[in-house]
Amino acid sequence: WKEQWRGAGDAMGKKQHSKDRMFLTRTEWKEEWGGYKQKATAKFKKLPFYCCGITFQPFHDPVCTATDGTVFDITNIVPYVQKYRCHPVSGKPLKLGELVKLNFHKNLEGDFHCPVLNKVFNEHTHIVAVKGTGNVYCYEAVSELNLKAKNLKDLLTEEPFERKDVIHIQNPADLTSRAIDSFHCVKQDHDVARAAGNGNGADQNIRVVSEDTRRILESLPGQSGKKAPITLKPTASPKSSALAGPSDVPKKPGTSTWDTSAAPDPTAGSTAGAGGGNGGPAVKKFKTELGRSTTGACSRSFTSTSVDIQTVNEREVVRKEFNPKKKGYARLCTSHGDLNIELHCDIAPRTCENFLSLCESGYYDGCLFHRSIRNFMIQGGDPTGTGRGGQ
Repeated sequence: WKEQWRGAGDAMGKKQHSKDRMFLTRTEWKEEWGGYKQKATAKFKKLPFYCCGITFQPFHDPVCTATDGTVFDITNIVPYVQKYRCHPVSGKPLKLGELVKLNFHKNLEGDFHCPVLNKVFNEHTHIVAVKGTGNVYCYEAVSELNLKAKNLKDLLTEEPFERKDVIHIQNPADLTSRAIDSFHCVKQDHDVARAAGNGNGADQNIRVVSEDTRRILESLPGQSGKKAPITLKPTASPKSSALAGPSDVPKKPGTSTWDTSAAPDPTAGSTAGAGGGNGGPAVKKFKTELGRSTTGACSRSFTSTSVDIQTVNEREVVRKEFNPKKKGYARLCTSHGDLNIELHCDIAPRTCENFLSLCESGYYDGCLFHRSIRNFMIQGGDPTGTGRGGQ
């Protein structure tokens, strides 16, 4: 007890300031005061796969280089190469003929995805492209269906290619190749606007997407005389040709629009449906029934002066629905034998209902399998036999 008290007395007594210093040590001066401090490293910045390697903005017309797979917008890379004659990332000599046009595919939500596996691309997806066609896939699809299966044909166009034609656009295992700070154009402070020589015009960094926007830009001060006058030429589009339908198409009661809900006549030649006129199967009429609501002809004639007067309310004729709730079964008869198909109507009732309705109407009669991938899948259901039609 005496020794402990003596030690406590030394700490609080005459030796309590024995370690006090009248100066700053090197470590204290460096860490706590105004001495030299190492610069903090900046946060790692990676170029997203959907952005241009020059402007770092989302691309509209993507192209890439066959050497490293960096994606650029063609409106930015062309003036850059014409001005600096080098690769924006590596700084090596680059020619415009070495660029590969890319074909990205989007799903219904507008996200980039693999057209074979329907896998949405993100920052962790290994994305590749085929040099010959420019189609973009995920590496899993190309590895399993092309490289490992030794089937070196494009999965969409079936165009043959070599193993060296696979361009890696984004590899999650190689992050250094997409570090923005290491790009040659960033280190040299190159600017695509100065490279293109466009000056300081109002439309320098604006992509014209409509004729109205272009006319507004031309009307700005200093923009007159730079562009040729715009002349609009009427072009026949599939939508406009469809609206100008034949005169023998029936119209809805009390309206001036065509009744497209009516089933086409199988004896009407070119208007027989998807298969008529192309040698395809004739589509039969769907089964119909009276609906719960009326056609609305009376109300339209009462509120509008552009339609004929109607005094009788008629019930709407709708297509008969199956409303499946249990498992469904269908038999696919082919030239090599019959296939029994089970339909999960309890899980996807709407899809199964559409399929059963088309089968009952004879839509798939005589259809060919227009696409076949060995050890993977066969695809059919298009009456035209090209894979670009069907419902």
